[in-house]
Amino acid sequence: MNPTERIIRTLEGKSVDRIPSWTPYIEPRTFQDVLGKPLISTERQLKNPLVKFLLNHWGPQITPYVITPQENNERINAVKAAIELGFDGLWVFYDESFTLTDSVTSAHAGGAIFQVYPDGYGNVTYMYKKPGITSREEFASWPYRLKADEVAHRGFKFFQKVLKKYSDKICICGNASSVGIHESLSWALGFERMAKWIRKEPDLVKQHIDDAEDLYIQTSMAMIDAGLKVIMVGDDLAFKTGPLMNPKQIDGLFGPSYTRIIKTIHDRGAKVIFHSCGDNTLLFDIFLKWGVDGLHAYELTSNVDIYKEKALRGDKVTIIGGIGVDYILTDRSTDEEVVEEVKKQIRLLGPGGRYIMAPVHGLPSVPGHKLKVMIDALKKYGNYPIAI
Repeated sequence: MNPTERIIRTLEGKSVDRIPSWTPYIEPRTFQDVLGKPLISTERQLKNPLVKFLLNHWGPQITPYVITPQENNERINAVKAAIELGFDGLWVFYDESFTLTDSVTSAHAGGAIFQVYPDGYGNVTYMYKKPGITSREEFASWPYRLKADEVAHRGFKFFQKVLKKYSDKICICGNASSVGIHESLSWALGFERMAKWIRKEPDLVKQHIDDAEDLYIQTSMAMIDAGLKVIMVGDDLAFKTGPLMNPKQIDGLFGPSYTRIIKTIHDRGAKVIFHSCGDNTLLFDIFLKWGVDGLHAYELTSNVDIYKEKALRGDKVTIIGGIGVDYILTDRSTDEEVVEEVKKQIRLLGPGGRYIMAPVHGLPSVPGHKLKVMIDALKKYGNYPIAI
């Protein structure tokens, strides 16, 4: 059974030979553990005086021609590392959402400002800094918005290239220049201002939601045209203790768009994995109503109970995740602890199918070695019928 078949059949609730493995995006530190480090790190590149001068003066002009290709190369390295580690599936981004405005600042297409900072392992990453939109005028004039049809075209070419080379080795689950509709709105406005705008500026909130939906649909159709069979849809809708908003309000504001997005993907014959961080216990039935095939992440350090969810909803949706990145998949754990956690989840989540083992996140703190230990243990103990 090949990796894509194993993932698809599990999303459909059909029998497979063993529990599949899947991972969210593999960060540079992690894939460099597997493939080797570059001669000059990204952090050192950005500290180069000439590079800093160029980005500080022409960052937006340089981004599409220098930064985006470099990020695409990192995404392909993530695919190579996931294959080397033995994963069945991988969440792969094609993302043009971020534009470097100078050497330490990045603007998000949805209307937010991020800081570029070292990840602690020689690479760089983005950290949310502040809203980019504080007025109707700024909403109308935000200069970094994406043109959905152009992004879809470039995303099609990227995934076509990746699939041609790697589709027989791993199930590519694609996401193209889209971040969650709620997430991008809260980034653009700030969480407090977003609550006010929902009441006082409903037309602009609706426009943001409609634009994000259009981007999701156009890029998803392009990825399916390129050959993808699984599309990622994600929106962080919960704290570790529960939903960020009233569940009825989440469903009312964002549910119609996600329902249309997911139906459009299904109508083209592809599956949908929906990612949301935190404790989504009060949202899981809403996600099922939207039509998802699989749900990720089930953070065990939040209040969500993956074992209870398996018992309650395991026959309705495929559960993906559960392997923590707060301790288990870090340098602090022992290999034996990783193996014991894998065995526990196989024993409690594997019976009945509709379970894919996966880290709950991709973080720079995840060493490649621990992922390898996880995968090796899964392949040793995760065959059906479950016997541990």
